[in-house]
Amino acid sequence: MIRLAGSTFAFGNLSLEESSKILSDMGFLYADIGGCGWSSFAEWVPQQVVENIDDAQGEGDRIRKITEAHGLQISEFFICNFGHSVNHPDQNIRNQTRETFTKMAAIAKRAGFESMMMLPGDVHDADNPLVEDLGQSKQEAWDLSVQELTTLVDIAESNGMRCNVECCIFSIAHHPDDCAKLMNAVPGLGTTIDYAHQVQLELSQDEIEPMHEFARHVQCKQSAPGEFQARPDEGVIDFKRIMRKLKADNYDGVVSVEFVSSPEVLEKGWDLKVESARLKEILEEGLAG
Repeated sequence: MIRLAGSTFAFGNLSLEESSKILSDMGFLYADIGGCGWSSFAEWVPQQVVENIDDAQGEGDRIRKITEAHGLQISEFFICNFGHSVNHPDQNIRNQTRETFTKMAAIAKRAGFESMMMLPGDVHDADNPLVEDLGQSKQEAWDLSVQELTTLVDIAESNGMRCNVECCIFSIAHHPDDCAKLMNAVPGLGTTIDYAHQVQLELSQDEIEPMHEFARHVQCKQSAPGEFQARPDEGVIDFKRIMRKLKADNYDGVVSVEFVSSPEVLEKGWDLKVESARLKEILEEGLAG
């Protein structure tokens, strides 16, 4: 069964209480929760619902209590990274990622999350504008990602959850072919699909749809080549087609509305609640069709 979710981190740096109320008022029954405020993308997705990472019981109970009070069931923990890519060349930084992920997994288990979402890793070279050039080769980056993600999958599974990655722009698995290669290289790893990233490669939906084979979670934001976020009725993604294809593929999971409050859309005067509500309508029409 396909379930629709909203994202608590879509509306900027709001508290979990504030953002849960927004989702509840919009009619969502499921929520992806923002654990991304410590990530390298905090400017766009600043929400960090964890206050004391060393208090798994207290944090997990608090997250569950707030979401349940607003009639929401928890789906995915949207993390991305902890300030550095999972495949950073520095072993000490990679160890810090493992340690932090382990603590977050304990919180997520207590709260009742289904999955935790990370990013696949980057090539730390001069061609990637998002990370420092550390002279890392593509093969070195790939091998470290496989190594580290294998460990994160084990940690998540030991806490009764799945570990997913979003095959995002500039990552080692941006292209659908590389996504498939990574899924096959790391047993137990799944993907959180967001077409907006592959749209930036100017791929058609026919070329993106093979990623459905590995989908454990789906995020939806409208997009166009050269314009990462577009208003729901203005981009190139046919969400009704996506919903029909997911149903045909017997996808059993969550589809989440996931706009983010980037400086670009805020400067254009977007109301993220309005845009999220409109995309929710489109997804519901696709489900009903």
